[in-house]
Amino acid sequence: MNFENVLQGMLTLFVYSTFEGWPKYSWNFIDATSDGPVYGGSAFFSIFIVVFILIGSFFSIDLFGAVLAFHYDIAQRKSKNKYLSDE
Repeated sequence: MNFENVLQGMLTLFVYSTFEGWPKYSWNFIDATSDGPVYGGSAFFSIFIVVFILIGSFFSIDLFGAVLAFHYDIAQRKSKNKYLSDE
């Protein structure tokens, strides 16, 4: 997992969005610096992880749930009008 190119970066962000094994990768990225590994060397990446998880993952999950609920509501209205109307 790294951000060397776009495809590997997208795979890494997918791992973060699914919460599958993200702590192990997070510590590797936080410790990485241009001079070599330093314990807690990159505070920027820890802020990035928190923002990505809060905004990226939860927002997309809420958006997906809202779309499903909206379509379910439309289907319910159509079925009520079709079968329960007096016309």
